[in-house]
Amino acid sequence: MPSAISLNGSPLVPLHRGQDLLGAILDAGLSPMYLCMAGSCGRCRIRVSSGQDALTARSSAEEFHRCVGDHRLACQARLAGEAEIHVHQPA
Repeated sequence: MPSAISLNGSPLVPLHRGQDLLGAILDAGLSPMYLCMAGSCGRCRIRVSSGQDALTARSSAEEFHRCVGDHRLACQARLAGEAEIHVHQPA
């Protein structure tokens, strides 16, 4: 099964091992909220509703922004395994 990601119920788009979620979402032409792409601002916070186990461990930036449970920063979370990832971000 090739890995893929969906933002707010969008059609699934490709996601490659090692790729950050924000990059995959932007490559697909979707419009997530973000500013810095480095974990500094915390603006790309998402809620992962499925596929959390296939992501890398939380980064220090995510710990700084208190991303706990199913919350991650899309610019920091990377695919570590194969999965279908569904994420949500408020408008």
